Amino acid sequence: MRTGLENAQAAIDVLGRDAQSEARARLELQQHLEARLEGLRVHSDTRQDQFTAEVSDLRAALVEARRDLATAEQRLASQDEDISVSLRAVQAEAERLRDVRLPELQDRLVEVQADLDVLRDERVRRVEGDLSVLQSGLSAALGEVETVRDKRLPQVEQSVERLHADSQSVLALAEELRDSRLPALSGRVDALIGALHEELTACSGLLDRLIAEEPLHVDASAEVESELPAAMRRAFAAFTDTFRGDRAEIRDRVAEYLPLLQDAGPVLDLGCGRGELLEVLRDHGIESRGVDSDAAMVQACRRLGLAVEQAEALAELRAVPPQSLGAVTAVHLVEHLGSAGWMVLVDLAARSLRPAGLLLIECPNPESLRVGANLFWVDPTHRVPVHPDALGFVARAVGLQVVEVRRLRPFPSEQRLADPHQPEPVRVLAERLDAWLSGPRDFLLIARKPTE
Repeated sequence: MRTGLENAQAAIDVLGRDAQSEARARLELQQHLEARLEGLRVHSDTRQDQFTAEVSDLRAALVEARRDLATAEQRLASQDEDISVSLRAVQAEAERLRDVRLPELQDRLVEVQADLDVLRDERVRRVEGDLSVLQSGLSAALGEVETVRDKRLPQVEQSVERLHADSQSVLALAEELRDSRLPALSGRVDALIGALHEELTACSGLLDRLIAEEPLHVDASAEVESELPAAMRRAFAAFTDTFRGDRAEIRDRVAEYLPLLQDAGPVLDLGCGRGELLEVLRDHGIESRGVDSDAAMVQACRRLGLAVEQAEALAELRAVPPQSLGAVTAVHLVEHLGSAGWMVLVDLAARSLRPAGLLLIECPNPESLRVGANLFWVDPTHRVPVHPDALGFVARAVGLQVVEVRRLRPFPSEQRLADPHQPEPVRVLAERLDAWLSGPRDFLLIARKPTE
């Protein structure tokens, strides 16, 4: 019995626990349902508010659309009225064109047709007449062409043959000149130059003795011999004025040096002569001085207020401190010195120049046969021609850079042999002869001392 009670009690306990579990489950279910119901209520309220807002927006849009529709209906009615007015105007214009302009155009068409008939009847006949005249002219031209072909063309062919024969003769003469006459002439010129050189070498020694006032071994009285040096000096001054040009001409020539010497002071002008270059440099504010061995030339320069001393060019260069000059100029001087003399001059000038200093040497151009074989020897004080290539070689040998060799003062064009109207072979030969005979009379060597 006790066991049964215990079992019953255990069953009651189990049932109690099951009842409690069921009660808790019901409570949890009720709480869950309430939470879901609250969420649905909140969601429903939110959706209702959104729906209400959307309905309000739709109502506002509908009102706006109704207003736009009314406005569009008003505009459409106005445009219909305008279109009706335009159509009526177009219809009236079309009726006017039909009733007024169309008859006018028909009348104008009749007039044009009449003009065309007149043109067809009159102008066509005129054109036909002109065509007949042109055909007659063409026949005459054809006849003239046949005449030229049969008569004048053979004459032209004969003239061409004669011209060809003449050109062959000219070519043969040119070949003869090139192969025979010019070499013979060159040999004769070389022989003449050698003879003149020997004679002038002897004369230069006599002239040096005259300038130094040394007695000459000539059959003359002592009074005559003592007067020779002064007479020579007077004659040489007149020679300079006559053969080298007046002061204005020489000033114009040496003015070409200004762009080279603008920033090159101090400048030493060797053999300054009458001082034309020094005068131009002074007038342009360029520091310069000169030397000359001729006392009369020195006095003439000093009367012009120029800084000139009487001295030999080589002696003056030896006395100049090294690298103290901006430029050294020698205008028509080196041809008076002899080969050794002008080479020493170039060497001493290079020593006296500062870095980037300039050496300018101008002298007669022996490349021109008229100069080397003729005009050079007019001056009895000239010793030997100086070739530009030889001068440039010596300048490079003493450490200078040859910047340029300019050929100056060509002979006048009227003295040239070539003529544009000459036959081509003759003109080519004449141009070659001009290049040999009448090249530029002088040349200018421009050399610079390196800066390194």
